Amino acid sequence: MQMESSLNMTNKRRVIVMFPLLFGGFMAILNETILNTALPQLMTSLKVSMTTIQWLSTGYMLVIGISVPVAAFLIKTFSARNLFVTAMSVFCVGTVFCGFATSFSELLLFRILQGAGTGMLLPIMMNTIVEIFPQEKRGTAIGLCMMVIVAAPGIGPTIAGVIMQLWGWRWLFFLILPLGILTTIAGFIILRNYSELTRPKMDIPSIILSTLGFGGLLFSICSLEELGLTSMIVIVSFLVGAVALWMFSKRQFAIATPMLNLRIFRFPMFTLGAVVMFIVFMMPFAVNIILPTYMQNSMGLSVFLAGIALLPGCVVNVVAAPVAGMLFDHIGIKPLLLTGFIALTIAMFFLSRISITTSLAMIIVLQAIMTFGVGSIATPIQTSSLNSLPPKDRADGIAMLNTIQQIAAAFGSSLFIGLMGASQAKYLSEVASPDKIQERLAIITGTHYAFTVALIVVIIGLIIALFIKQDEIREKEGVP
Repeated sequence: MQMESSLNMTNKRRVIVMFPLLFGGFMAILNETILNTALPQLMTSLKVSMTTIQWLSTGYMLVIGISVPVAAFLIKTFSARNLFVTAMSVFCVGTVFCGFATSFSELLLFRILQGAGTGMLLPIMMNTIVEIFPQEKRGTAIGLCMMVIVAAPGIGPTIAGVIMQLWGWRWLFFLILPLGILTTIAGFIILRNYSELTRPKMDIPSIILSTLGFGGLLFSICSLEELGLTSMIVIVSFLVGAVALWMFSKRQFAIATPMLNLRIFRFPMFTLGAVVMFIVFMMPFAVNIILPTYMQNSMGLSVFLAGIALLPGCVVNVVAAPVAGMLFDHIGIKPLLLTGFIALTIAMFFLSRISITTSLAMIIVLQAIMTFGVGSIATPIQTSSLNSLPPKDRADGIAMLNTIQQIAAAFGSSLFIGLMGASQAKYLSEVASPDKIQERLAIITGTHYAFTVALIVVIIGLIIALFIKQDEIREKEGVP
């Protein structure tokens, strides 16, 4: 397929190209959280425990985390249109079978198939947009991408609450399917190839080590809540993942055409940006799981109302992410990072002091402040990190940042939910005969503890962000 040059593209053409990419990316992230509020209903329908049913969410993130590192190789080998249509087709097939699943094992299998398809969508979206937009407009374009990436985890529980209230959990898949099919068709018609295809040689050992490494690491993180930190399964899977990643890293430096170019970490601003992104992306996935649980179990809200309560924060993010992208093109990264981290610090400070008297309105406001902070940081840090790389390394940078996002999502949700559960269990163990009031206080205590740790993590991110410099951005080839 002939490459469509960005130099010859009009702004109208760029907007048209973004249409299927944004919809595909939205569905990829939406599916990570859309089942969160449906888990209690799925437990009853499929007759499994809470710890078992959670693998419908964690398994999805696990598969995406494994598939994203392969993205850099595939993007250099196949055209954007072919990759996008293939990924969306696999997603649609998985969605159909999820809707008709009759057992937990079937639903998990087809959920994994969904993840295998959508794991490629975010790298394709980001790589294409970086290729078709010049540097002076890239912040605005990536802002739209980050709006999708950060808004989808929050709006997932809201959509799920409405759909389940009306029709039931199977319609979570049936209603998404038509959008998936239309997006696939649009991608086939609109997309072309936008980068030079170098067709590097596939390195099978790298793929195996990558799968074992990222898979083992994510599996251990996702198992923390269920099995605990001292579980041999958690320890062994973590060690296998760590050793495999070490071997994977050594191999990437040894071969001529690495699957994932780790040499990009020689650029200091990319490295710092990657760390900041990891910290920031832990927050929405953790908060948007903890708060619905808190609102249902402690405040007595229905699934529908708990989902709706997260909607204002989604609206705030829809505005914050693209605005931050536009502002980045004009004022640079530092003011946006400081604004975002100040907002995150305020949100986590007050959430960490949540009590039985905290009103629903206050929780909604704090969640909205959190999404504003994430939206203000995610776009500038993504854009700045990619701009700090030479053009030839940006596909690798995109694959790396997307891998980091998935690990952060899995790590953040598992870590903070695990801390919440552990603190809650400790509180109840110290009460002789816990009643409903004590159970409610235990939930509040666990929530308080989880958000206190989140506050500490945010402050660490703020300190790191102070060292990020705007003058590292470059458009041409070269090193610092």
